[in-house]
Amino acid sequence: MDLGLKGKVTLVTGGSRGIGKASALALAEEGCNVAICARGKEALDEAAEEIGAKGVEVLAVQADVTKPEDIENFVARAAEKFGRIDILVNNAGTGRLSDLMELPEEEFRYNMDLMLFGLIRCSKEVVPHMRKQGRGRIVNISSIFGKQPGGLVDYDSIKAAVIMFTKDLANYLAKDNILVNAVCPGPIRTFLWEAPGQLGDQLGGMLGMSGQEAITWFAEQNIPLGHHGDPEDIANMVAFLASEKAKFITGQAINVDGGMVKVCV
Repeated sequence: MDLGLKGKVTLVTGGSRGIGKASALALAEEGCNVAICARGKEALDEAAEEIGAKGVEVLAVQADVTKPEDIENFVARAAEKFGRIDILVNNAGTGRLSDLMELPEEEFRYNMDLMLFGLIRCSKEVVPHMRKQGRGRIVNISSIFGKQPGGLVDYDSIKAAVIMFTKDLANYLAKDNILVNAVCPGPIRTFLWEAPGQLGDQLGGMLGMSGQEAITWFAEQNIPLGHHGDPEDIANMVAFLASEKAKFITGQAINVDGGMVKVCV
């Protein structure tokens, strides 16, 4: 399906790996020129090369979205290079299993700055550019654990806030033809689950099994389809929401979760 995105310009935060990289690639395959940012230069440059192989223009900017000056620089450089901004994908984030009574407040505050305030700042920076051209798309990566508890105390709370911010911003920008939606992934096979010391290993340590065994166990116990999703499953929804095919969808938080959410939200 041609989503009508050829020549559009998209910005993706946390675009060097996982869902962010997959989203950048999916949009590049539709003909979008892409600007990505991330903290790690090596992974960022590798992702940029892979995206550029799709035949589009790419800008890679090393940036930390917890720093307002980095966000301002990222958006300004993208606008200067491409002359417009059509799509923003707010993806940067992290998470770990945490104990409600023991999670350090400093860690909670940092993750809120990363996954909520960074997202808010990025959105505010791109809106003037979108208003100039009379349209725009903002897609926020939230989580099903913003709708039901998942054991990551700070992550769950922050992702719930992302959903509400999405709905409020969608109402605020509707008159400008800027559509704002959230994608709510279930468990996805990314760095967050599979890297050493991340959720798979953390859960495995609690269950007395390897990280990969824990990932399989979790899926069999909790996901009706019986397996984790792939980053591309989320990226395909991102690309659809960024397109004209989704021109009457705004303020929504759409689950892509293998059937994991059990209530109608």
